[in-house]
Amino acid sequence: MTQDIDVVFAPDLYRYHQKHFNIVLIDVLRFTSSMTTALANGALFVETFADEETPLRLKKDQNYLICGEYKGVQLDGYDFNNSPVDMTRENVGGRKLAFCTTNGTYTRSVIYDYDKILAGSFLNFSALIDRLKTDNKPVTLVCSGSARKPAVEDVIFAGKVADCLTENSAFGFSEDSSGMAINLYKMSKNRIKDFVLETAPSKALKVKQNPKYAADFDFVFQDDIFDIVPEETSAFKFEARK
Repeated sequence: MTQDIDVVFAPDLYRYHQKHFNIVLIDVLRFTSSMTTALANGALFVETFADEETPLRLKKDQNYLICGEYKGVQLDGYDFNNSPVDMTRENVGGRKLAFCTTNGTYTRSVIYDYDKILAGSFLNFSALIDRLKTDNKPVTLVCSGSARKPAVEDVIFAGKVADCLTENSAFGFSEDSSGMAINLYKMSKNRIKDFVLETAPSKALKVKQNPKYAADFDFVFQDDIFDIVPEETSAFKFEARK
């Protein structure tokens, strides 16, 4: 039986798509890259929140490190921005993390009807592919996008996942969005970072003006830095799985 792959270009479109066993949450810039890096560097777990107040209470009452931003600006009272470069072993090893971000944690909040949720990024691409092939279940790839609209880097990543899976006859697709994502990936595959800069002027401007964002941008397009897959083990809580 061929397992279906569906790609959701932006979170508010999720309701119109098929609800599959395996959901892959994608926010390349930056949440799923930050979460993957944190868990690979020894964070105990990552909890996601759509509101900024709950993490502040967790910081006070339960000694969480809290990480997050709104439109790229670190939230008041938070320990870190939503930056994978900050997710070092020295900063997060052995700590409980709570995240609230503009796009990624919002997207998690709108996902329902699933068996499991995994997090994907270029940083853990091969580990994610191995997991999806081993599970051999239908997959919905949910792109967090930017301000509820599609973001080119997320769609490219979804296309890369779909393209790799469909090399195996066990996976296929029937929706236009999956084919569109695959073709976008094939157009950009040899120069993804430059392609994103050329097609997303707002991101190119941030890279030019903000050295910290530029460091994150350079970091997140590296392939296979980590061999873990963040998996939701209880509601809104992710832990590292191999």
